[in-house]
Amino acid sequence: MLIKILKRLAQGGLYSNKLMARELGMDEGVVEQMITQLQNLGYIEKDDEEKCSSGCDCGSSKKDSCCGKTDIGVKIWNITEKGKKAISV
Repeated sequence: MLIKILKRLAQGGLYSNKLMARELGMDEGVVEQMITQLQNLGYIEKDDEEKCSSGCDCGSSKKDSCCGKTDIGVKIWNITEKGKKAISV
């Protein structure tokens, strides 16, 4: 199941853990745990860029000032080389 989640993350685009859980037929909490496990195993890493990504086009470079909104809860994951190798098998 970890590989399925890794492949889904590699597709890019916006998603939520809830949507991914629905797509994969599992509980949202399990998806969150597996994403944490993928990070701990070095298959994914959290992007340190915290840009406005809500589509508001406000031009802000920081998520906490995006159109006056705070804590929009966006996480951006990058697939590491290790992760890329795992999904290419």
